[in-house]
Amino acid sequence: PSFPAPVFPQVTHLVIQRPKSFRFQPGDYIYLNIPAIAAHEWHPFSISSAPEQTETLWLHIRALGQWTNKLHEYFQQLELHGPEPDPPGKSR
Repeated sequence: PSFPAPVFPQVTHLVIQRPKSFRFQPGDYIYLNIPAIAAHEWHPFSISSAPEQTETLWLHIRALGQWTNKLHEYFQQLELHGPEPDPPGKSR
């Protein structure tokens, strides 16, 4: 995934390459797993991009709980430190 600049404070905007065969309707969601945060946890998030966007899926995730706060921290580090950030809770 890639991550443009934050839309709002504490909101992570993920842009994921959309598989060619993946179809969805407005209001649909996907389950997201980030092994660096929790290897065996999957969390549902609404797709915020339009079905007409054929190449990418957008997710906008507000940091509200423990897992989403770790997600926000993880991608902030990735943006600052490059493609291999420290696991959440660890700093350089």
